[in-house]
Amino acid sequence: MASSVKKEKKAGKFQWFVFLILIPVLFALVLGTVILSILGVNVADLGKNAIQDFPLAAAMFEEEKSEESVESTDVINEKEEEITRLQQELDTKNQEIRTLEEELEELHISIEAEREEEEPASNSHLKEVAQIYENMSAGKAAAILSEMNNGDILLHMEEMSTEARASILGKMEPEKAAKIMNELDD
Repeated sequence: MASSVKKEKKAGKFQWFVFLILIPVLFALVLGTVILSILGVNVADLGKNAIQDFPLAAAMFEEEKSEESVESTDVINEKEEEITRLQQELDTKNQEIRTLEEELEELHISIEAEREEEEPASNSHLKEVAQIYENMSAGKAAAILSEMNNGDILLHMEEMSTEARASILGKMEPEKAAKIMNELDD
């Protein structure tokens, strides 16, 4: 019976320790961790820093830090290599852009030159055709021009002298001549 009383006292002291000390301390730790996490405090880092003050735990974290630093150095080196490669690609693309812009500018210049060459040729051709109409009789020129659309008639008549225009318009149908005169005024 004495042994059962001793067991009850031991069990009673253990229960007393668990219910009055261990459970409230654990509850306080959990509650504190939750509150600090909600407030934005990194509890894991705080715990690591606190544990590092103990000699055995500090040695364990130093090994982890050295492994992490080697890994982070490798990652940094890889990223730096990638940055260098991307910078070289960027330089190459910028050079291509400059080359294409120069080619585009050259093409614009050549197109402008071709236009300038074509304009005098077309103007001289129109002047020649207008000269032909001026040398014809007004009736024949009016008959030929009457068969054209108003835009073409205007092009030819703008290159003619005023006297030639007047005599040709005088030989055209009045309605057509009136339309041409209106368009010549514009």
